[in-house]
Amino acid sequence: MTARKNIPNASSYEIDPDGFVYHKDNRLQLQRRGKCWIAQIYTDSGHRQNINSERLARSMFHDPDPMLTYDDIMNNFKTRPVDDFPRYVVTAYGAVYCIDPPKRGQNAGSCYLVHETLKRGRAFVTLRNHGGMRKLLKVENVVKKAWEY
Repeated sequence: MTARKNIPNASSYEIDPDGFVYHKDNRLQLQRRGKCWIAQIYTDSGHRQNINSERLARSMFHDPDPMLTYDDIMNNFKTRPVDDFPRYVVTAYGAVYCIDPPKRGQNAGSCYLVHETLKRGRAFVTLRNHGGMRKLLKVENVVKKAWEY
């Protein structure tokens, strides 16, 4: 049996390191919603609450994920700014980083590596300017423009 911890504000529920939620030693059935596993629990005040069990288990049992900072990206990686998109920098090997993160959303408040998509065998990134307009660009063109190949 693995070690379990009580869920904050729901004292009759426990969670294990794998993200399984238990109520009175009975494992609850989790629901898949998008990319998340959700458990429905009742708080100590009697309100029903849906929790992301994997995220809660990571925060309670594991060390926090390392976060990229502006200084890490600018000092440890050899980067250059992307023309027309001052929020982004690119390395010579094609990694594109956002150094001015959005105020809300999934990547709010921390610098991050921009997700690439493949179309017809070529890598593309979606970049946004400060006005919110987005543009889909080939990674090789971004590198060529920034590094002047």
